[in-house]
Amino acid sequence: MSTFEPLFQSLELPNGVRLANRLAIAPMTTWSGNVNGTVSDQEIANYERRARLSSLFISACIAVSPTGVTFDRQFIAFDDAVLPRLKKMAKAMKSGGAKAILQIHHGGSEAKKEWTLFGQTLSASAVPSYSDPNQVPKSMTEEQIETVIKEYGIAARQAIRAGFDGVEIHGANHYLIQQFVSAHFNKRTDAWGGSLEKRLRFPIAILDEVRSIAQKYADDSFIIGYRFSPEEMFHDKGYDLQDTLKLVDSLIEHGVHYLHVSQGDISSLPHGHQSDDQTIVHQLSTHIHGRVALIAVGGIHFPDQAVSGLGDGADLIALGREAIIDPDWTEKVRTGKIDQIKSALDLSAQRELVVPDRLWSIITTRSGWFPIEINE
Repeated sequence: MSTFEPLFQSLELPNGVRLANRLAIAPMTTWSGNVNGTVSDQEIANYERRARLSSLFISACIAVSPTGVTFDRQFIAFDDAVLPRLKKMAKAMKSGGAKAILQIHHGGSEAKKEWTLFGQTLSASAVPSYSDPNQVPKSMTEEQIETVIKEYGIAARQAIRAGFDGVEIHGANHYLIQQFVSAHFNKRTDAWGGSLEKRLRFPIAILDEVRSIAQKYADDSFIIGYRFSPEEMFHDKGYDLQDTLKLVDSLIEHGVHYLHVSQGDISSLPHGHQSDDQTIVHQLSTHIHGRVALIAVGGIHFPDQAVSGLGDGADLIALGREAIIDPDWTEKVRTGKIDQIKSALDLSAQRELVVPDRLWSIITTRSGWFPIEINE
């Protein structure tokens, strides 16, 4: 058996959907949508170029609400006019045989006032934004909370109408759902805050709403995933890995099909770890114990790293930056051309790589984000 054979073994999700291999494409923001919130031609071409990399293809995040638009040129789900181009996007993502997953998202206090409804950001509480301490959101009313939960359901309905195979609820990276989970950002004293159980109520309500929509408008093959950041450490502790394990149990109990842990490095250890601690991925995998699939991501450039991640307990390995750097990665692994894998970005290869202009501009000007190929 090839050293890399584990990457090409199939995997069955809890709803019976069988994935052809153990590779996923991680969601990556493109900043490249059209000004009306639709998916652009360049984005569609970008997805089609990478459609043969994996068995599960997760899109950049789509805004579920006009109160939660977070990125310049982020595409939106809350207008039926976007459907024709969402259909083209789903078709492009599925063109290589992958299951196409639409990641659904609300920025909360990380949204930008200039792009949100009435120029106001919302969150669990009026706590300054993680990325901009000068931006303080309004604490959401009960009605606004219920509205956003419904908007996640509407976004799931749009995904079904557009032909996606599933959705991923974006509960990571300091956005709205994580803000509700976090004791640092969530200072509420009502039913949506306080104890960990109350802080977990919001993500579970969203999952329940999305599942309800899927049961009504899709069949059992519709995939529902959830992405989370495993820890959030502030002076007053947002939450730790033990809190996350309780979130994981609740998500599994409420019918999620896969869990996607968001990390910069797949081999990360928990905050305050001891020298003999296992990685976060390993501890999550041990706790999940095969009840649902676990996707791990972070710093994967070569297949031996991906195989090591599977050995550590992940069920699927997601490629992020590497999917941009080398869209032919999986084929090179499959055909034994490991020495031809690119692990740094060739600055002369934008056309060949089919990277949208605005994403390319950000990649090539943001120092330290992507490894850049040095030509002597």
